[in-house]
Amino acid sequence: MRFLVRELMSRKVNTIEENKSVYQAAKIMAKERKGCVVVVKRGKPVGILTDSDILEKVISKGKDPKKIKVKDVMSSPIITISPNENVAEAARLMRKNLIKRIPVVEKGKLVGIISDSDIARVSPEFIDIIEERLKAKEEGIEPKRIEGRISGICEECGNYSDSLINVNGRWVCETCKDMEEKD
Repeated sequence: MRFLVRELMSRKVNTIEENKSVYQAAKIMAKERKGCVVVVKRGKPVGILTDSDILEKVISKGKDPKKIKVKDVMSSPIITISPNENVAEAARLMRKNLIKRIPVVEKGKLVGIISDSDIARVSPEFIDIIEERLKAKEEGIEPKRIEGRISGICEECGNYSDSLINVNGRWVCETCKDMEEKD
């Protein structure tokens, strides 16, 4: 059975302004019992802050969550999906980017969020994808996001690159990007 993202997504999304503190974000996550908040700037989603981000980038480094701004530790650029997209595409994006949640955006507006557990409830085969993602993470194959770039597997040539660039919705290496620009 095929599902659209809009059929499985949660419509209530916890958000926080990018200049708020990590402490304030953690309070929202704890109160709502959610593992993330979508970071917004003037109402537009610009990043996501997860419980893992807080542990890895703030707490484990001995930083004070009351002094660190969300924008300084959020995951960005944000990966989003349309509510009209097939859930299989959401699963593919999660697997490719080693993430558990994708904010759902329609016409630039945040309308929901979909998680791997939302998908797993209706698609038992997604459990294989989750296991693959966890295995990759255990092996240290986790994408690093730096200034609009991400490490991972090029969707064009299949080679690993420390510097993938998003070109027309696909993550490609410098070589494939240059080849696409020549075409």
